[in-house]
Amino acid sequence: MADLTRAYGPSCRPDTFVTVTVFGHRIPFVRKGANALLRAAMAAYDVDYAVTRIETYNCRPTTSGGSKSAHSWAAAVDINPEKNPFSSKGVLITDMPPAFRAAFKSNGFGWGGDWRSCKDAMHFSLDTGEGGSAVVEQFDPGLQARADAKWAGRGKPSPQRDAKRPGGQAPPWKHDHPANPRNPKSMHAGCDTVRQWQAQMKRRGWDITVDSDFGDRSELVCRAFQREKGLTVDGILGPDTWRVTWDAPVT
Repeated sequence: MADLTRAYGPSCRPDTFVTVTVFGHRIPFVRKGANALLRAAMAAYDVDYAVTRIETYNCRPTTSGGSKSAHSWAAAVDINPEKNPFSSKGVLITDMPPAFRAAFKSNGFGWGGDWRSCKDAMHFSLDTGEGGSAVVEQFDPGLQARADAKWAGRGKPSPQRDAKRPGGQAPPWKHDHPANPRNPKSMHAGCDTVRQWQAQMKRRGWDITVDSDFGDRSELVCRAFQREKGLTVDGILGPDTWRVTWDAPVT
């Protein structure tokens, strides 16, 4: 992870961002790198791949900690995290076609699926420490207009980014089951708490099996959800993750 201050200014400063529209979503992105994102999106529009969720700005440290995430500069995007989860074990899970990934990689973005020690298939970043090029250009509004025209020409309606389904009241937290001694983060099969959480995550649109077993797949989904919601990314189904699973709007 490189420090992007020289390229883009201080982190966590919305006044350095610009709002752009890509894949039908209005999102903030670092102004000096927005042209690269628009070019990547236009190239990706030629690929048959639906982007249902895209996240950018999140003022936080990296998942491993110790430095600021590129999201703190809004210089990275996470795409469809439920299908492209983070894996600390280096397991690559992705449904992105190679041509879609190439659209970003050829326009200055590094891809988390290329990392060695861990895999973050949802993640495309301009950070040089993550394989990006830290593109610095004056923002071109005309490029946004061309991107809008190309998106409209695909004949696909834009999703209503602001039409969020509200969250609801979380059920009482009942952590009344023992952890697996071989993996303190896991929970035994047959646990009603795990089944209830998996069912709610499935209702939220995540790709998860409702089987009462908090195994590797459930942990990957848990980590991706925690990251999206700005929680501590530890893969543990604790009270905060439980509450936000119900309380947070479904985006």
